[in-house]
Amino acid sequence: MSTLYLIRHAQASFGKTDYDALSELGHIQARILAGHLMKMGMAFQVVITGTLKRHQETAQALLDQLAAVGGALPEVRQWPAFNEYDSEAALKKILPVMVERDPEIGRQAALMFDDARSFQLVFKKVMQAWAAGDYAWPDLETWPDFTGRVRTAIDKIMSEDGKGRNIVVFTSGGPISAAVQKALALSNAETLGLGWQVANASITRFKYTSERITLSTFNEYAHLETAGRNGLVTYR
Repeated sequence: MSTLYLIRHAQASFGKTDYDALSELGHIQARILAGHLMKMGMAFQVVITGTLKRHQETAQALLDQLAAVGGALPEVRQWPAFNEYDSEAALKKILPVMVERDPEIGRQAALMFDDARSFQLVFKKVMQAWAAGDYAWPDLETWPDFTGRVRTAIDKIMSEDGKGRNIVVFTSGGPISAAVQKALALSNAETLGLGWQVANASITRFKYTSERITLSTFNEYAHLETAGRNGLVTYR
């Protein structure tokens, strides 16, 4: 069997002009993650990233450490299929319609960028409505399209990267949850909620053959908990 590692990017710059870049803490998380992977002797034949900057910067920390010790550098691929769903676009399109229909959501939305709890409540409601297919626009990716592209990418890995391979994908929480859904046949609601539990710079492992994929471990982040510094485990 082969092993597929899905790694969530380190902390991005939430609330900054360039959200997609890693934060200062994110760069620290990425280096700790890379050191952990090397310490564990995990040799990867292929490194895959989404096309987002936060994916590539997290992967680069591993590539830099491999290069520093003269290690063999794996093949690097960039697949947009492993990009996160566009929650910002969904919020911009869906939230105004929801506010018109429900004044309570409007009150919470007025506070969402000043109050973390209000933001989470509104964000959750909007994403649940999007995933359920309650709102649709021609230029807004649907939940089935999103999970479908992730599943297709994993199928491609399973068919093309065969026996005895170690493949690592640097991606986001949404694609990781979609991969778990593929392995465990979760509902859409369970899958959406699962993605919000995935920690930055965490590791989720799958065992696979050309015909079957199984979940081995989910959301490992002990390498951050044992790094000797508080505040390394983050979710945004």
